[in-house]
Amino acid sequence: MKEETRRAVAFAVLAPEEGNKDCEIYSYDKDRRSKFTGNSNDFLDGDMGARVTRFGPDLYHYGLWQYVSLTVTDRSFSGYDHGAKCHFEGVIKDWTVQLYDHGEARYFDYGAV
Repeated sequence: MKEETRRAVAFAVLAPEEGNKDCEIYSYDKDRRSKFTGNSNDFLDGDMGARVTRFGPDLYHYGLWQYVSLTVTDRSFSGYDHGAKCHFEGVIKDWTVQLYDHGEARYFDYGAV
């Protein structure tokens, strides 16, 4: 799974369903902040200058030209990255996301700042 995909998933699970939120998603692995704005159904990945839109259970990332299936429940989420052809899952803790990428076989942590 690409870092850009993981960041977009992190924003999608932390953002509100309605209204807009401006924030940076911090990647603990990369020690890097990326700007995002919007809500969980329609947002802008500022670093890539690309829109991400929800179509039913899928997100479409216009910068990567690919779909990501994403299901969010109370404090957890799971999905499938159609570009990398791998599953992922994770948990939500306040303004932090821990994502397990099955393709990389490791955990990645992201926070909203």
